Amino acid sequence: MEAFSRILRIGQFELDAEAGELHREGVRTRLAEQPLQILLLLLEHNGQVATREELRQRLWPGDTFVDFDMGLNRAMRKLRDALGDSADHPTYIETLPRRGYRLIAEVSDTTATVEPIAAPAPTPPVIPLAPVAVTSPSRPRRMLIGTLAAAAFAVATLLAVARLQSSAKPAIHSIAVLPFANLSGDRDQEYFSDGMTEALITDLAQIRNVRVISRTSVMPYKGSKKSLPEIARDLDVDGVVAGGVLRSNGKVRVTAQLIHAATDDHLWARLYERNESDIVTLQRELASAITEALRAELRPEGRARNQTTARISPEAYDLFLRGMTAAGKETTQGFTDAIEYFAKAIEKQPDFAVAYVEMAFCYSQLTWNGAVAPRELMPRAKEAALKALTLEPGLADAHAAMGRIHYQYDWDWEGSEQALRRALALDPNDVRTRRAYGVLLRLTGRVEEAKAEGERVRQLDPLAARNPVNAAGLRSAKTHDEVINEKRRVLQLDPALSRGHYQLGLALVEAGKLDEGIAELEDAVRLSKENLRFQAGAGWAYALAGRKEDARKVLAELQSRSKRQYVSPVAIAQILVGLNETEQALQFLELAYQQRDFDLLSTNKSDAFRPLRSEPRFRELMKRIGIPEA
Repeated sequence: MEAFSRILRIGQFELDAEAGELHREGVRTRLAEQPLQILLLLLEHNGQVATREELRQRLWPGDTFVDFDMGLNRAMRKLRDALGDSADHPTYIETLPRRGYRLIAEVSDTTATVEPIAAPAPTPPVIPLAPVAVTSPSRPRRMLIGTLAAAAFAVATLLAVARLQSSAKPAIHSIAVLPFANLSGDRDQEYFSDGMTEALITDLAQIRNVRVISRTSVMPYKGSKKSLPEIARDLDVDGVVAGGVLRSNGKVRVTAQLIHAATDDHLWARLYERNESDIVTLQRELASAITEALRAELRPEGRARNQTTARISPEAYDLFLRGMTAAGKETTQGFTDAIEYFAKAIEKQPDFAVAYVEMAFCYSQLTWNGAVAPRELMPRAKEAALKALTLEPGLADAHAAMGRIHYQYDWDWEGSEQALRRALALDPNDVRTRRAYGVLLRLTGRVEEAKAEGERVRQLDPLAARNPVNAAGLRSAKTHDEVINEKRRVLQLDPALSRGHYQLGLALVEAGKLDEGIAELEDAVRLSKENLRFQAGAGWAYALAGRKEDARKVLAELQSRSKRQYVSPVAIAQILVGLNETEQALQFLELAYQQRDFDLLSTNKSDAFRPLRSEPRFRELMKRIGIPEA
C-alpha cells in the first residue's frame, strides 16, 4: 500500500503541508504553526481575499485570545521572511488595508510518492473541510487547488494537535513582562496600562524558581521597534509576557500572551474582561493564570500578599496606580505628585499597607534628589514605613523600606541589615531590596559580598546601571572601560535619561577622559536642571580640567541657591575639593553630618573625595558615622 502526500508549488517554493516545510532549490525552511496556518488559509482563498476575521478564527479560535493585531503582524512577518517577500512590493502576499490578505503568486500541485508504511495508522477523526468559494465556473483549477489546500490543512491540523499533545512545552526559567499597550487611544490612560504592568511584575516576582526582570529594565522597551527575540536576548530571558489594556465605559479588557523567546511561539494567551470595580480581582486572576502556564507556584508570602491586596477598593487602587506612574518619572515633581496620590488612596483605604510603603520610598527619593533637607522628610518616610509594618508585619516591602531608612538616615547599620535580610527572606526577587542590600554591604566595606549582590541585581535588572543609587557599586566592581560601555548601552535605549549622562560623565572623568566626561555631565545638567548634584559633578570636573573660572561659577550658583532652598553640603564640598580648598570642603562635610545628608555616606568611596582620605578630620568624621576606612 502506498501513502501519498500533496506537495503544492507556490511561486518558486514547494510547500509540504504535512511537514510544515517550504522547499526551494534544496533549501528547507520549517514554518511555525501560525505562519503555516496563514499560508494554508491563503491557499484556500487563492486569488481572493482572506479576511482578518477569518484569520483570527483560524489562528485563535474559541475563547483563547491574544492581542490580535500584534499576533497577526508577527506571524505574517515570519511568513513573509520565510518567502523572502516584501509587504511594500509583494510577489507572494498582497496586503489589503483593513480588509485582509491575498495570495498573488502562481500556485500548482504535484504528487509525490513516499515509502510504504509498515502498519496502518489509526483512522483519524473526520474534520469538516472548509468550504471553497468559487466565484466563476471558469475557475475549476482554483477550485481543485482550494480543495487540495483544505485537505492539506486538515492533515496539518491533525499533525499539529498530535505534536502539541506528545511534546512538552519549553521550560521557562526567566521572563520579562513588557509594558502593556494602552489600547484606548487616550494618553491620559497611560498610567493605567503602566500600572497594570508594574503590578503584574510584582505579583509574578513571587513565583518560585522563575527569574522575573524588574520594571526598570523593561520600561525602556515601551514602544520599542525591536522584535521579541531581540528584547529577550537583551534581557537574557526564556519567555516574554506581552499584552494590552483597554478601559472604556466602566469596563476593563486585558489581553495577555506568554511567548517562548527563542522561537517567538505563543505558549499561552487569554482575554479578561471585567467591570472596573473588579480590577484588583482581574489582576490576581491574570497573575495566577500566567503562574499556572509557567507550571510554577507562588511562594506562601506571595499567596498571602494576593489575599491582602484583593481587599483593596477599586478607587484606592486606581489612585495607587496613578501614584506609581508619577513616581516612575523619577523627578521632584513626579515624587511630589505620587505622595499626593498615595495619600488620597490611603484616605479611601486606611489599611492600604503597600501605599504607605511607596509613600515612604517617595519621601526618601525626594531627599535623594536634593529637593528637601533630610531632617524634614526622612522622619515622614520612617513614619509611613512603620505604619505599613503595623498593618502587615509580613510585608517584605515594608521591612525593606525600614532597612533603607536605617542606613540612609539613622546610620544604624545593624538594624538596616536585619530589616533588609528579613525583606529578602520574604521576597528574594525584589530588585529594590537587593539593590539596597548591596549598597549597605558596599558602605560597610564588605566588598566581595557587595559584588555578589550586584551580580544578583544585574540578573533581575539587566539595565541596573541606569539606577543612580547602584552606580557607585557598579563602578567599584568593574573596570572603567566596562562601566563606560555599560552606561553607553543604557543611553542607547534612553538618550534623554539625565542620570545616565551623569553616571557616564563621572565614569569618563574617573577614567581620565575629562573632555568627554564634561560633555556628558553638561548634558545631564541640560536635561535635568533641578538636580543640583549634576551641577556639582560638572563643577568638580571643570576644576580637574583646569577650568577654574567655570568651576567657581557653578560653586557660586549652588551657594546662592542654598539661601532659597536646600542644597546638599556634599555637593558644594565636591567642587571645593576639585579646587583644592580642603579646609572649606571639610567645613561643608561637617554641615552635611549635622543635616544627616545621605550623600555624605558615599564620600569615603568616591574618587572625588579621594584627596581628603588622609585628613584626620575626614577620617574622624567617617568614624562617627560608623563607616570603615576605604
